[in-house]
Amino acid sequence: MDAPERPPGIAALLIAQRVRLSAVALIAAAVALHLGGLFERWGMDEAGGVALVILLAAAVLWVTEAVPLFVTSLLILFLSLVWLGPVLGRGGGAAVSRETWTAPFFSDVILLFLGGFVLAAALHKYRLDEQMARWMVRKSRGELPKLIAGVIAVTAFLSMWLSNTATAAMMITLVLPIVDKLPAGSSPRKALLLSVPFAANVGGLGTPIGTPPNAIAMQYMGAAGGAPTFAAWMSIGIPMAAIILTLIWFLLVFGFKARGRVDGLDCEPLRLKRSAGRKTVLAVALLTALGWMTTSWHGMSSGTVALVPVVLLFGFGLLRVPDLRGLSWDVLLLMGGGLCLGAVLAESGLAAWLIGQLRADRFDPFTLMAIMAVAACAISSLMSSTATSNLVMPMILGLTIEAKDPILLGVAFASSLAMALPISTPPNAVAFSSGELSAKDLLLPGALISAIGVALVLTLGYWWWGVTGVR
Repeated sequence: MDAPERPPGIAALLIAQRVRLSAVALIAAAVALHLGGLFERWGMDEAGGVALVILLAAAVLWVTEAVPLFVTSLLILFLSLVWLGPVLGRGGGAAVSRETWTAPFFSDVILLFLGGFVLAAALHKYRLDEQMARWMVRKSRGELPKLIAGVIAVTAFLSMWLSNTATAAMMITLVLPIVDKLPAGSSPRKALLLSVPFAANVGGLGTPIGTPPNAIAMQYMGAAGGAPTFAAWMSIGIPMAAIILTLIWFLLVFGFKARGRVDGLDCEPLRLKRSAGRKTVLAVALLTALGWMTTSWHGMSSGTVALVPVVLLFGFGLLRVPDLRGLSWDVLLLMGGGLCLGAVLAESGLAAWLIGQLRADRFDPFTLMAIMAVAACAISSLMSSTATSNLVMPMILGLTIEAKDPILLGVAFASSLAMALPISTPPNAVAFSSGELSAKDLLLPGALISAIGVALVLTLGYWWWGVTGVR
């Protein structure tokens, strides 16, 4: 029988209560400013003022996490339906249907991630992901440079297709017994642990489903004129991820002096019985990946292809209702809320007004991309990269310039490269929760990787996008 969950301390409850009260006060102030006509004096119409209140409320709640992030997404939907929609209807403009606000919650990008989550659940249930991780540890033969390279490679590969949070949690579990063989507090011990979150963060760049910012960028790139195919994204994401992962390996091996061997390792391969279920899961995963990489041939969108594993795995009984309930529905709601916020900014005219205030026409597309990418990385260090993308990308869509795709790509990559703090990414938090790392252990190498990664995106990445024809 599990031990009862310990209730939070009084101090933690008081802090949480103060955060909630502060968030409510800030949102109330925004509503008061709108009702007082301040926003109209800035040149906004009523719909723009309502949209600004919704934007500020979402930003405050996402930053403070006064309520669960998915609750904020549902609040955006609710305010769009009961407040912004009627205001737009009274404004005499084009009618806005309810589907404008509800469609983002079941859009192509949501289907794409739903398929990814279902595949992740199946691979984990049948222990195919763990089998790969154990193979990696066994092949390294205890040599630290090879072991770190293997951990980075397997973690990054899994993060391209599965949740980086789940990947980090699984890999940390496998790495901790190895870490125990190293001297307490030693640099090699920290290097091995840090390889997991850093690889999980960067590996997601490789595919559109690797991180939510990637999928959100795909959605907005489609709205801007044409999103790249799944294969085209891989052609730009995998080389960039490979370069950054190589730099991470050099940093950990030479910066932390992680050399020599780890003696006494015991990581035998899993003794799994051959089963039709396991073979079917692997076949469905390969079929889905092939479908994603050949969308230009068969004409189906990536979201449509993502329905294949959902239908087959549940239809054949390989996954059941409890597995469905265990999916990350909160992440899907969070992403849907961000896309709904994009519709709010676009339909109300607020995005165009904000871009006008920024005077983006003074900058060339590359300079604008650099500004947006650095800002996105800085913001994502303190809040969810998904929330950051949801706030920044709708504004980019309102730009009058034609070259929006590179800016959206730069923001997506930069958001995923923020990893300086334990709160910056879920994989960072997973590694920090092991009790083996301090915030200082993450700060310096994480900030260095973030800075180098963003610089590479803005230089080598920008050049490569032109070579591959994505921009």
